[in-house]
Amino acid sequence: MIDERAAGLILFRERPGGREYLLIKNRGGGHWGFPKGRIEAGEDESTAALREVREEVGIVRVRLVPGFREQERYTFLRKGRQVNKELVLFLAEASEDGTAATAEIETMEWIPYPQALERLIYPEQRQALRRAQQFLDTQTKDG
Repeated sequence: MIDERAAGLILFRERPGGREYLLIKNRGGGHWGFPKGRIEAGEDESTAALREVREEVGIVRVRLVPGFREQERYTFLRKGRQVNKELVLFLAEASEDGTAATAEIETMEWIPYPQALERLIYPEQRQALRRAQQFLDTQTKDG
């Protein structure tokens, strides 16, 4: 049984030195991850993901990459109670830098794939980033 549903974006940008991904560090958990948040009543997954990115990092100009959707399910404790969460991540190219826009975000950084992979502590998020990188590499070769 799912208690909470959330959505977010794996944001990337292409630079002369290579592709970079945006990671954020939340104040509460202190770990690095992707901008994401709860899906609100009446929202679909992609609308929620875009809203969360706008609210958390101030990025509004993005291009969703068609055909990429990662779904994770995990359990954690909140105030001694087990919470079952489902997270859907989309892939999007950003055309602006953004800025940590809420008190929830301690910092944010655009970093190359190898460093981004090292900073992510949750295996599910590392796997999602690997899949995103492979997806983009495949599209680049096919395109």
